[in-house]
Amino acid sequence: MRHAVKTIVCLIAGLCALTPVHAADPVEQGQVKTNVVEVRDVVVDFRQQVDVPALQSGAVAESSVRPNQFVRQKDVLGRLDSQSLVIRRRAASLQYESAKLITSDDLEMQFAETSLAEAEAELEASNATDQKFNGAVSSNQLRRMRLAVERARLEVARTKKQIRQAEIDTQLAAADLALIDDELAQLNCVSPIDGVVLMVHREAGEWIAKGQPWVTVASAGELTLHALVDADELSPATCVGLDVSVHWGNEADGTAKMLAGKITSVDPTRLPGNRFRLHAEVQNRRQTHDGSVPPRTAIVPGSGHSVDQHWQLLPGAQVTMRIYRSRDEMAWRMDRERPRPYGGNVR
Repeated sequence: MRHAVKTIVCLIAGLCALTPVHAADPVEQGQVKTNVVEVRDVVVDFRQQVDVPALQSGAVAESSVRPNQFVRQKDVLGRLDSQSLVIRRRAASLQYESAKLITSDDLEMQFAETSLAEAEAELEASNATDQKFNGAVSSNQLRRMRLAVERARLEVARTKKQIRQAEIDTQLAAADLALIDDELAQLNCVSPIDGVVLMVHREAGEWIAKGQPWVTVASAGELTLHALVDADELSPATCVGLDVSVHWGNEADGTAKMLAGKITSVDPTRLPGNRFRLHAEVQNRRQTHDGSVPPRTAIVPGSGHSVDQHWQLLPGAQVTMRIYRSRDEMAWRMDRERPRPYGGNVR
């Protein structure tokens, strides 16, 4: 009896040894985990921040934006006082119209050419009469007629010169108008990028000098992430171009969000603790108060007003970055973990 029981126990043990285990393989789980590096030392910053300068010195006549306002590229953020330039432009415009009137009006030229033709006709008729009837026209009269023809020719030449001078004056007046228009355009503070107004340095009524910052604009649509990474976890030589994802919020209450991006550069300097700093860029998204992400500015039906929108991720937020290793990175890691003769793994 005891022998039979012992035989049955041995058979059950053998069947258990042959039965496959369907639980997750810890080796496979470890391999999945090693494909991703999770970093918590991450700083979120604007990818581009511009201090828009004043292109001219003067008094601020208008400040068109306020902090935290979203602006588009080429939007006018403010204007300097333009009264003196407007007066100058009016005077230059009158000079341009006067010069253009001379060049477009050919009455002076027609008068000069008609006078020359009349003088030449009189001289020709007098010469013909004198040749037919010798002494019929005195020599003094013929000389006066020849001088009249010469004066008429000089008048034609003078009129042509005046017209040419008027053409030059027209071009100079047009150039002066262009310069004044350029100066008027430089009185405007124009946003060079799409972004968010961080600070307005000068308000209406204040004086600003040429080159001083007027408005600070940051491109919230594109963010840069600076992360400190352990060099034992990720190779600085192969991580540029790797995909990353940025996570924040809480999955339990439905506030978890994620943005995707890529690593763009790595600082060449190693930091204490065998760490290095890398930089990644992500495309930000805008959302409405209800959390949805509109494809463009949403409009309230029947009102014509746009829905207030906010960026999903803002600089200074606490986020977690996940870096997805590439095949080169995994090969580098396997080579580091491979046992070496005469010692442990190569580090």
